Amino acid sequence: MMRLLFLLVFLPVLLSGQRNFPADSVAGAAEEIFAIIKDRHPFAASMDGLKALEAARTQVQKEVMEAVGERDSITYPEFIKMMAPMQEVTGCGHLILEPHFDSLESRSIRENFLPLQMMLADDGRHVLMTGLRTTRDTFLPGTEVLAIEGEPVGPLMQSLSYFSGLNDQGNNRAGVMKIIRFPSTYYQWHYGLKKQLSLTLKNDAGEVSEEVILAKHKPFVDPKKVKTDISKTLTFRFSEDGQTGILDINKFSTYKFTNGNYFKFIRTVFDTLRQTNTQQLIIDIRDNGGGSSGRISALYRYLSDREFKFSSATISTGPARALPGERGKVARRRAAGAVTKKERRVQKALTRKIKPVKEELQFSGRVVVLVNELSFSASGIFARYVQGSGRGKLVGMPAGASAGITYGAKDDGKKIYVGPDDNFEIKVNTIGLVPEFPEPGNVTPDIAVPLTVSALRAGRDEQLERALEIVSGKK
Repeated sequence: MMRLLFLLVFLPVLLSGQRNFPADSVAGAAEEIFAIIKDRHPFAASMDGLKALEAARTQVQKEVMEAVGERDSITYPEFIKMMAPMQEVTGCGHLILEPHFDSLESRSIRENFLPLQMMLADDGRHVLMTGLRTTRDTFLPGTEVLAIEGEPVGPLMQSLSYFSGLNDQGNNRAGVMKIIRFPSTYYQWHYGLKKQLSLTLKNDAGEVSEEVILAKHKPFVDPKKVKTDISKTLTFRFSEDGQTGILDINKFSTYKFTNGNYFKFIRTVFDTLRQTNTQQLIIDIRDNGGGSSGRISALYRYLSDREFKFSSATISTGPARALPGERGKVARRRAAGAVTKKERRVQKALTRKIKPVKEELQFSGRVVVLVNELSFSASGIFARYVQGSGRGKLVGMPAGASAGITYGAKDDGKKIYVGPDDNFEIKVNTIGLVPEFPEPGNVTPDIAVPLTVSALRAGRDEQLERALEIVSGKK
């Protein structure tokens, strides 16, 4: 009854268009965001990081003065874009600023599903990734999308991607790709709940048509709280010729399953490879947004023949510079990135040496790991294990994940809001993890394979096809 009452009261407002933020609150909110990042994010733990953040803050202040002027309000996307330099300077795709709703409104948006999924093809076109049924017609994968609600789709997707995550080390393409793949929720966060969307589509004959898709109710299920079928997260199969094992891992999160266990599943995979004398393995972590360090370490133990560390070094929140009156011992601990005993225990746990499995259980064959722009966080650390150690090759597209430092882990669960009415939520992870084989930039495949419209329409997975060639030694 309460849910129905909410929809009756707020639906007209939500359907009215973009949400707006009071212009006289912009400068104050910008200062809030700066202070939160400065006090909580490990990037500001060094003097160089703090100076860079302060420079970004100055840039934001200038943009605020120029953009706000005499206006009464600005749109939510405009505000987030103006704040983006303070995220971009950190190089941390875990640092996210997004509109805040109460739990009921947020659930309504999550469950109001607009069946639109796109991809960015190698020729720069935005095309349907899956088939689409409009109120008038049916369109096949590969159909070009020109506009949504009359706005050109490229600039629109870009406008929704600022400060939205996945763009470690300035790989903003990764953030855009996330929005393109799953635009329904992100669009409604900024434009309000939508009963329908108008699309401008272009077919192969060059004919342009205006189409409408209707929203569908799709109950939201939180996999962190509800047990799911293990096949939604983990699958294993053999290639058509039976020579290659293919392990798909959609998430490294600590999900609980109705019919299995992550660690037993991984053990069974490598037992199967050994029993069948299979010497070729592809691990597919495309679209894998990361998760648990324990799950990554458990997987890599079967691939490594030496001890390794999940992280070679960690950096915790807190300014590296000594504070007035501090003793030398405390100041040195700050410089090391840890102040409290709890933080030092976390550092010790994340940098301890991990032994591989027994030699007879180790997989010694060829390994290829599939990555794409949505491979992020802990999956990037796993990819660098394989690539940096020389254990295998990476195939796909440059990941959103950093190859030098990943921010994550220590999350106290407290939500942080910005704005006079808690208009936005800012998410800040407070520990930095340096992998064993750090390098500048993002996790980058050894062999880049962009997506093409022709393969999409033919139902082919070009990246997997190339991985099969590499792992078999053909290329």
